[in-house]
Amino acid sequence: MKERYWSAGISWLVHALGMRRNPLRRPVDRLVAVALLGLLVVALTVVPLLALFSGKAEYAAQRREAAVIASAQHVVDAVVLTNPQMVGSEPGGGASVRAEVGWTGQDGHPRAERAEVPSSSHVGSRVPVWVDGADRVAPAPPTEVTSIASATGTAVGVLVLGLLACVGIMKTVRAVADSWARRRWEWEWVNVEPDWTGPGRG
Repeated sequence: MKERYWSAGISWLVHALGMRRNPLRRPVDRLVAVALLGLLVVALTVVPLLALFSGKAEYAAQRREAAVIASAQHVVDAVVLTNPQMVGSEPGGGASVRAEVGWTGQDGHPRAERAEVPSSSHVGSRVPVWVDGADRVAPAPPTEVTSIASATGTAVGVLVLGLLACVGIMKTVRAVADSWARRRWEWEWVNVEPDWTGPGRG
C-alpha cells in the first residue's frame, strides 16, 4: 500500500515538473511541484542537520554547566545519620532517596543536612555529597550519561518537529494550489459554458 502511494506521488511529481509532456499540465502544478521538491530536500537534509546541531549544542551546554558547577563545588565524604526515605521521583523517572548526612566542614566544624543518597544506603554508610563553598549541600553536576540523554532528546525532538512542519507545509501548499486551481477552472467554465450550451448547440 505504501509503495503504491510513493509511486503515485513520484509519478505526479515527474508529471508536474514537466518531465513528461502533457497539455493539461497547469503552470500552478509546476510551481507546486518545485515547492514540494524543495520541502522534501529540506526534510531529508536540513532538518536532520539541524537536529544534529541542536543535539551537539545541548550536549556542549550540559558539559559546560557541569564544569562550572564542579569548579564552584566539591565532594565531601559524608556519613548517613538517619534512615533514608523516598521523597519523590527525579525528572529521569528514578526514585529520589534522602537522609540526614554529616561531614566535617572546611572550617573543621561538623556539618549536617539532608541530602540525596543512594537507595541502598543505611545509617552509618559513607556517601559522597556535593557541597558549595559555604559547606551547604548542592546539586551534583550533570553526569556524562545525563548530558547524552538530554542531547539525544533534544535532537529527536527537533527532528520530529521539523519533519512534521515540512509535512504540514506540504499539505498546505497542495491544498492552497488545488483551491486556487478549482476556482480558476470555475471562472474559465463560466466564460466557456455559454458557447457550449447556447442556442444551436445540442
